[in-house]
Amino acid sequence: MRIVNLHHRAFVPTFRKLGHEVLSIGTTPDCDVVLSEPLSHKRFLELLAGRDLRPDLVFWCDACQLPWIFGLESLPAVVIGYSVDQYMNPWHVPWSAGFDALFVAQKDYLPFFATPETPRPAAWLPLFCDPAKCPAPAGERDIPVSFVGTVGGTANPDRAPFLDAFRRRAPLVATGGAYGPVYGRSRIVLNQSAAGELNFRVFEAMACGAALLTEDVGNGLRELFAPGEDLLVYRRGDPAEAAEKALSALADPDRLAALAASGRRRTLTGHTVAIRARRILATARRLAATGAVGRRLARLARIRAEVAKAYLFLATDQTLPLPPDQRQFFLEMAGGAG
Repeated sequence: MRIVNLHHRAFVPTFRKLGHEVLSIGTTPDCDVVLSEPLSHKRFLELLAGRDLRPDLVFWCDACQLPWIFGLESLPAVVIGYSVDQYMNPWHVPWSAGFDALFVAQKDYLPFFATPETPRPAAWLPLFCDPAKCPAPAGERDIPVSFVGTVGGTANPDRAPFLDAFRRRAPLVATGGAYGPVYGRSRIVLNQSAAGELNFRVFEAMACGAALLTEDVGNGLRELFAPGEDLLVYRRGDPAEAAEKALSALADPDRLAALAASGRRRTLTGHTVAIRARRILATARRLAATGAVGRRLARLARIRAEVAKAYLFLATDQTLPLPPDQRQFFLEMAGGAG
């Protein structure tokens, strides 16, 4: 299969290992085509023609960025999207009208994507781990509790106070950078989210053989894992309970090791990037075989009206920290798309 991957490259190495030809386009240096400005539909087609590439699948993978590649709804290939941070990006809903199918990482948000205006199918596809980045358990686990991630920033203002309050009650190593080396030395990995979502940390920590201590939230957590058997949970926003759970678990090393082993086994057998990639590819084949592209192109005017709403969202949402020129850009795109 010839695949064009847009934005996040999480699936690119796996698609290639599975034998597919992949061209990655995005804003990060590891992409095959690195964008320094938005890519219009015309320029996108010219880019593909210049490489003599007629893709079978165009796959948009959410990187929590503004849309930079336009006209996906008009492409003569299967178009699939994967919305990861929909809780922060309501514009994903109308924008996804231009896809033939959409995967949604956070289960509780799936109903928002099931509207008459966006008739393409939407399905839950949880996040995952990449086993290549998760070292097998080896050596001493000399870090009682760790957290790896962004502590400051406006996206999650509750994180820093939560970690500070936890640290006053229980040992905690909080850092940034690569998670593998830290999780590989940790007995427990503490997780805190922005909006009760199942973030990558849920899967990565357990894949590295650490016991996960995470919020007891929705979005399918208890459908994927069993609290007390695969992981530990605490009330969201309650650092005192989280610290109590951590200290209790650390005091029972055998139970903690068994829980960590169960979580690792459950994650590596059911929630890897290869498992998710195979589902995406199977969906692409089914869509191609059942004429999904033709159905999308037949209702293009209606789809463009929905896509225009996404650009209008971005132009008028005052909670977004966008400069005036970007707001004007999306306002003009809304007019052009509609």
